[in-house]
Amino acid sequence: MMRLFHHLKKYAHWYLLGYVFILSWVLALHNIPLYHYKHGFDGAGHVDYMTYIVNNGQLPAAELGWETHQSPIYYWIGAGLISLFGTWKAAQYINIFILWITIGVAIYGLRIIFPKKLEAVLIGAVSLAALPMLNIFPVMVTNELMNTMWSLAVLVFLLKILKTTDEKKYFWNSFFVTVFFVLGYWTKVSIIMISPLIAGVYIYKIFKGEIPRLRQFILGALMLVAVLAACYPVYMRASQSVGPSNLALVASSKLVKRPLDFYVRLDWIPKVDMYTTQYYSLLGGAWNSFFNDGHNVLTPFIAFHKKAFILWSLGFVLFPLSLYGLYRLTKKDRVYGLFSWAVGLAMIAVFIYYNTRSGHYSAVRLTYETPIVLAYAIGIASAFNSSKLKALIYICLCIQMTIMASFYWILPWWHVTK
Repeated sequence: MMRLFHHLKKYAHWYLLGYVFILSWVLALHNIPLYHYKHGFDGAGHVDYMTYIVNNGQLPAAELGWETHQSPIYYWIGAGLISLFGTWKAAQYINIFILWITIGVAIYGLRIIFPKKLEAVLIGAVSLAALPMLNIFPVMVTNELMNTMWSLAVLVFLLKILKTTDEKKYFWNSFFVTVFFVLGYWTKVSIIMISPLIAGVYIYKIFKGEIPRLRQFILGALMLVAVLAACYPVYMRASQSVGPSNLALVASSKLVKRPLDFYVRLDWIPKVDMYTTQYYSLLGGAWNSFFNDGHNVLTPFIAFHKKAFILWSLGFVLFPLSLYGLYRLTKKDRVYGLFSWAVGLAMIAVFIYYNTRSGHYSAVRLTYETPIVLAYAIGIASAFNSSKLKALIYICLCIQMTIMASFYWILPWWHVTK
């Protein structure tokens, strides 16, 4: 019995990762056949885009529909699958693969920060696999998750750049930053939200002077030219839409006159409001989109749901643990710690800025700023390195994944099936 206990303790992280992997796929494969594409984030517009490519063999005009100004990579993939299988349902299977590729990218990044802490790395991966905000995407037809994947890939290679002193590695890591950023822009232009982080890392490296500054300047100029040249066709196409693209609309909009308490009010906590906070609270809307299905993208709306309450409540444990982990990391490794904080704070800044420019309820969710999940995973992985917190994190993540899978398990009578 003791030998079995020690075995389970030694390999618990692998068992937990295997559990969430299997449950994630079972959940997706159950939900996808039931979920109708018109739900989610403008699902009908995304499918119309793909269908046009299938029927006409070319991209639709940018002004043809409300999603046709979007970058094309995701839609090319979806159109290919629709052509191959003869049904739009095929496009719904893209995001379950993208979810686990994204988790794989996060694992690669966590290995850079914690090279000798495989257990913490895998727990960081589990924290993403069990995160409600990411698990709303696998059933949908939307390019949001693929944008997350490319954004995390860029951030991971920035991690590699931060400490490299080898000029060859600096060049190749910069090459991948450029390639993944371009692929991200060709997937969804909102990847530019991480541009300040990219600029910040290269400015830091220039000041460090570990690699000849002139060569860094030349490399930076070449990267900028390559990005502008590669992204220009997408920019021009989006600019041809009848109305401005989402990005241009936000950038050109005037300040939205929200009440000041919208940005600070916390009364959604004592009210146990798990659903409607996006209409009156920035913080509540973000919380519910991160730790719950507060926007009812999958689940039907009811006044109070026990499973939703558990997910909602787990956030009050996991979020502080992530913050503590980031604090702990910063004390041990200032460079990676500050970069992780910068990722999280930059996404919060974008989130607040967006909400000053858009009064729409959908702006009050963090699904537009999903690169923040990397900072969250780094924090959880770092906190897990504290022996006193391991059992708590194991229990919280296991409960979160189990309850989330049960809560998200679509039933045939739900509105999202029609």
